[in-house]
Amino acid sequence: MSLRSNAPLAGFLVLTLLIPLSACASAGGDPEPTTPPTSTEAAAREATASGASDGVYSAAQAEQGEQVYRSMCGECHFTREFRGSDFFFNYEGTSVGGFLELIAETMPEDDPGSLAMDQYLAVTAYILQLNEYPAGAGPLTAEVASGMTFERVGTPRLDGAHP
Repeated sequence: MSLRSNAPLAGFLVLTLLIPLSACASAGGDPEPTTPPTSTEAAAREATASGASDGVYSAAQAEQGEQVYRSMCGECHFTREFRGSDFFFNYEGTSVGGFLELIAETMPEDDPGSLAMDQYLAVTAYILQLNEYPAGAGPLTAEVASGMTFERVGTPRLDGAHP
């Protein structure tokens, strides 16, 4: 193979290395002005800082979720669909907030969106409990759920941070 036949590859490699370096060089400058966080942003940030091992839902909320699940979901769904390997096969890495939106928009199948948001949050808390995520002092909120992903390791990731 001659050097001439490798020229396109060499050019590609040079560009691949230069583009990220130029992005780093232009990243400096004055920081953007910040605005004070809203109370919901502060709550989500606090949940992220404290870690999921402190719990992101309350035991009472999960208990309510179990009751809602049994009365509204259990006719069509088995709990094994939402626990362990079966659940993580379908939802590992999925946003908890996205899952919450999905069930709120599509369930129950015969009357989608008919439950109160607190009931959908409670069912989501129950699913977290089924997967051995620890309970905490306060209930799961949509804001906190939006910053979480389902993970197999025993605690959900918050805002992309690894547990």
